[in-house]
Amino acid sequence: MLFSIRTTKGFLSILFFDTFLAYLSFGTIFFLLPGHMPWLNKDTTLNGNIIFFIFTMILLISLAINRLYQPVNCIYLADLIKKIIPAFFSAFFFFSTLFFFFPNLIDKNWHILPVLILFFSAIILFRLHVFFNMKENREKILLLGISEQGREIIKESVEKRMRGYDIIGFATAMDSQMESTVHNVPVLGHIKELESIISTHTIDTVVVTLRSRRGKLPVDQLLNCKFKNIRILEGAQFYEIAKQKILIDDFFKPSSFIFEEGFYYTSLHEFMKRAQGLSVSIILLILLSPVLFITAILIKLESPGQIFYLQERVGLHGRIFKLLKFRSMTETAEKESGPKFAIKGDMRVTRIGKIIRKIRLDEVPQLINIFMGDMDLVGPRPEREVFVNELEKIVPYYALRHSVRPGLTGWAQVNYPYGENFEDSEEKLKYDLYYIKHYSWYLDMQIFFMTVREIIFAKGH
Repeated sequence: MLFSIRTTKGFLSILFFDTFLAYLSFGTIFFLLPGHMPWLNKDTTLNGNIIFFIFTMILLISLAINRLYQPVNCIYLADLIKKIIPAFFSAFFFFSTLFFFFPNLIDKNWHILPVLILFFSAIILFRLHVFFNMKENREKILLLGISEQGREIIKESVEKRMRGYDIIGFATAMDSQMESTVHNVPVLGHIKELESIISTHTIDTVVVTLRSRRGKLPVDQLLNCKFKNIRILEGAQFYEIAKQKILIDDFFKPSSFIFEEGFYYTSLHEFMKRAQGLSVSIILLILLSPVLFITAILIKLESPGQIFYLQERVGLHGRIFKLLKFRSMTETAEKESGPKFAIKGDMRVTRIGKIIRKIRLDEVPQLINIFMGDMDLVGPRPEREVFVNELEKIVPYYALRHSVRPGLTGWAQVNYPYGENFEDSEEKLKYDLYYIKHYSWYLDMQIFFMTVREIIFAKGH
């Protein structure tokens, strides 16, 4: 099938189309840009074709070394972007090196930038079709065992439209579950018939969601699958990939934190996050100063009381700091009800407060907290000490979220609504721990753009 990554013909068709996009990008930009490149003259066609071929090979090599010819680990659009950005800079580096040794190839080095922008924009659209729209190219998943964990994974696959995987079916350890379905996903056979199931169906990854494994897990068959280039993943591991949060349940072990990769920050990480926070907070405070001034006036005009609301929150390593917000409730809100979670339709919220909460404007003064070093731009949202003390008693590993600075926005904020109770806080912790484990520049940028989307579409509370 055309563009199928599972056949030689399909792979060659993808390679051919990438080559076509490269030639089209070079041809379009080089002939439109001002300047003169001798090798483009008609009497030097041979040299021109050779140079075009070299340029194209640089682009294809940049795609290959960044694994853009395989969809594995390309579960969501963000995973594709993580591959595209390094490929772009790899190509830029290769071209810069080439032009350093052969300066006569191009009039101005920056002329290559429009080519790269056009080519990689086209590649994003093309890979979206290849990896996500073509069901044949999605990663094929077999779940080993029917459990609540497996049901959650299926639920996620149904809810996410843009995904790079499909749940093909289950293999069960119980005879009573044979020839049944779970959320319209069929049981394909007994786990004792694992190799037979895989030979009958196209399977890329086996995810073990079987809870009780003693005497049931087909170890020898799984080992054979492993050496046939079929990935074997723990259920919690794939749950983390698919749902982008860490599963904390009765089967969760502290060794998951101790021995797995992640949860590791270097001094460079700390420096980059601090520099990012300082620069962004200063720029945004300057740009938003007129909006902040008008908001302050409206708050003062609507109800008596302070414009800003200072509240003690728990920060890095459990240190208490004063969090700054625009006041969005009546001055006597806490005196009347005492400390409690904000809920939808909270009667304590003022009219201006409802508006600034919707567009997250009430949180903007925390840019000052970022500047002062109490917070980062991205991280777990800081919670009140009274709630933290309760949550640490009832929610396992809750204190781990204080191992990093809290943030103005975070992974839990863009994936889960406002917390209205302790159960919501426990669910948000799963996202916070995922962020702490997988922190990267890419993830911070993803959270930043998702936050902008929430502001634009007024998804606040």
